[in-house]
Amino acid sequence: MSKLIYPYTDALLQYEFKEDHPLKPDRLSLTYELSQAVGLLKHVKLIEPTMPTREDLETFHSQAFIDAVIESGDSLTSRPEYGLGTMDNPVFPNLYDAAARYVGATLDTMKAMMNGASKAFVISGGLHHAHESMASGFCVFNDVVVSIKYLQQQRTAKVLYLDIDAHHGDGVQNAFYGSKDVLTISIHQHGQTLFPGTGYVHDNGSGEGVGHSVNVPVLPGAGSDELIQTFDEIVVPLFDAFQPQLLVTQLGVDAHFLDPIAQLSYSSRGYEHVLRKLKEMAEKTCDIGWLAVGGGGYHPVNVARLWTLFLSLILDKKVPSDMPDSFVQLCKERGYTKFPMSMRDDEEVVQLYLPIEEVRLHLDRVLRQVREKVFPWHGLW
Repeated sequence: MSKLIYPYTDALLQYEFKEDHPLKPDRLSLTYELSQAVGLLKHVKLIEPTMPTREDLETFHSQAFIDAVIESGDSLTSRPEYGLGTMDNPVFPNLYDAAARYVGATLDTMKAMMNGASKAFVISGGLHHAHESMASGFCVFNDVVVSIKYLQQQRTAKVLYLDIDAHHGDGVQNAFYGSKDVLTISIHQHGQTLFPGTGYVHDNGSGEGVGHSVNVPVLPGAGSDELIQTFDEIVVPLFDAFQPQLLVTQLGVDAHFLDPIAQLSYSSRGYEHVLRKLKEMAEKTCDIGWLAVGGGGYHPVNVARLWTLFLSLILDKKVPSDMPDSFVQLCKERGYTKFPMSMRDDEEVVQLYLPIEEVRLHLDRVLRQVREKVFPWHGLW
C-alpha cells in the first residue's frame, strides 16, 4: 500500500500577509512539528512542493488576474478590482511566488494520486474563496479548483468536494456550478452571519449541474451534534448515490469552539465522526482516492492539534492523549500561552449565541429543504 502524500516545505511560510493578519503561516509549521513529535510523519511520504507553471494556473484563473498578482507583489500596489490590497488580502513582496507555491503543493499531490497514491493531506491547501479573477477571504489562487481541473484535463472522473470550513466554499462551488461531474457540498455558518455571505439552500447548481451544488447553512452556536446530523443525513446518502472516484475534503477548523473568528461550536468528537466515516467510504468507493486539504483556522496551536488528529485518523494511527512536552515548550517559545494540552477536547463548550432549540429547529428545516431540492436529482426520495 502506498504511503499518504504529505507536501511540506518551510517555503510555504512565506504566504504571510502582515504580522497582525489573522492567517498565521505558523499554523503550518506547528502542525508539521506536532505531527512529527507524535510519530505520524514516519508513516507518510513527504514531498517538497514545486512551483506550478503559468499554464497550470490558467486552467482556472484569468490571464489579467495572474498579471495583477505578479505586478502587485512586485510594486506593492493595490488592485482592489482584483481583490488585491484589501484588508483581507494585503499585498506583500513575492506575492505571486508565495501564492503559486500553495497551488503547487496541491497540484503535485493530485498528480501523485493520479499515479497511484490513494491518500493525501495538504495542510497548506483549501484556499476555497479565490475566484477566477478575484482574490478573496485570505485566498489568492484556488489550489483546489486548479487541481481538480487538471485531473479533468487528463481523464473523466467524478469528484465529490466536501467543505466543512466555517465559511462557505464559494470559490470552488462557483467554479463547478454548471458541472455534473463535480458534486460540491458545503456545511458552513449561515451567510447572513458570516463572510462571504453566500451558500444558501437554493444555490444548487445550474444547467446540467443542477442538484450538484449543495449548501447546508447552520446558525451560530451549532456544534458537533449538528455537524454529525448533517453529515449522516445529507453527505452520506449523496456520497452513496453519486459514487465519486475522488473525494476531496476541505478540512478547515475555524468552526471549532476555540476559533476566534467564526461562531460555531464543533469539537473533536464531531470531527472524528466525520473523518472516520469519510475514510471508510473513500476506501470502499473512490478508485482514485481521498485528497484532504486544510483551510481555515485562526488559533494556530488548535489548528496544529486538530490537523494532527485528522492525520492520525486518515492513517488509522493512535496518538497520545496529551500533547508532547517538547511541543508545548515550542508553543510557549513562540509566544502562545493559552492552548489545549490534550490532543482531543477535554470538554465541549457550546457557545450560546442563540438558544440551542432555535439552532436545531433551523437545521431540521434546512435539511428538509436540501432533501427536497437536491435529493431527487440523485435518485433519492
